[in-house]
Amino acid sequence: MADDNDERYDHPMPSADEILQKMKALQERREVAVGPLVEVLAQRSRLLEQLAALDESYGKAYVDAEAAGWTTTELAKLGADEPVKRPRKRSRSTSKKTGGATSAEAASGNSPAGRIPSQDGPSPAHAVPAAGSS
Repeated sequence: MADDNDERYDHPMPSADEILQKMKALQERREVAVGPLVEVLAQRSRLLEQLAALDESYGKAYVDAEAAGWTTTELAKLGADEPVKRPRKRSRSTSKKTGGATSAEAASGNSPAGRIPSQDGPSPAHAVPAAGSS
């Protein structure tokens, strides 16, 4: 049985330094090979950032063209794809300063916020029907 082991180790075992040298050589080749990929990735990242910065102005220009009478079909024929992100539309609430409900409406319960029941259960004012109501 000792002879079987001798056959496996008939060549000299490399030293720790030799193993480290081989590992470093392999690693250097790998680093050189990945260099161009790293450069392209950095350039790609910069270009994607530039494209993202253009998305907002592109969306606004597209919406402006539609508002001027261009249809999406006509714009597509010109090579203008529909934007991924359209500009946000401002809400047209009745009262922009108070969000639609005045403080008097909220206090009297005439606004949607004033009609939301408490999570703790009915308040004493809501538990007893008001005079004159059926």
